[in-house]
Amino acid sequence: MDALFFIQLFIVLACIGIGGRYGGMGLGAGGGLGVAILVLGFGLKPSAPSITAMLIIICVIGAVSVLQAAGGLDYLVRVAEKLLRKKPQAITFVAPILTSIFTLFCGTTYVAFSLYPVVAEVAAEAKVRPERALSATVIAASVAVAASPMSAATAGMLAILHEYAGISLGQILTIALPSFFMAAIVTSFSVYKRGKELEDDPEFQRRVAVMLPTY
Repeated sequence: MDALFFIQLFIVLACIGIGGRYGGMGLGAGGGLGVAILVLGFGLKPSAPSITAMLIIICVIGAVSVLQAAGGLDYLVRVAEKLLRKKPQAITFVAPILTSIFTLFCGTTYVAFSLYPVVAEVAAEAKVRPERALSATVIAASVAVAASPMSAATAGMLAILHEYAGISLGQILTIALPSFFMAAIVTSFSVYKRGKELEDDPEFQRRVAVMLPTY
């Protein structure tokens, strides 16, 4: 690998980082900017669009839409909320696992979005810093895409590994699933004591005092 490769890699990472600061459409725009620089500035030839991955994404989003329209997603959120409220002090560990299960079976992190407000509410009621559970939950749900047998990411990985190494989906999952769960637990431990406790946080106490009614 020559210096040109690292320059191009830096451009890609820089564009992703800039887009990530804005999130949503900004992330897509950042990725498009990186591709434009590589194609127009460095003369790289763009590959053909991944039609298979696009079709998988359409199917996954369609299935999740039906799940939500039928009330199934609301039911799952209620079940997850009951589980979270049984052990609220352990929400930093329980919430990432629950949201990840949603992602594993649906193939997209969009289903996990419905749980984030519940996680924040239960954590605050249990006097646990919400960002501890939320940060671990968001990361675990995102990584779960790579371990989901129904995600476009896994389908793309299977196509490449099966063509060049003859690796099956079962072999991928035997590595991806345990690795994911271990990573989720390690992530939860890494944020378990992050920041001050809510009772010792002056900013939290100030906001609570402002929200309390005065008579």
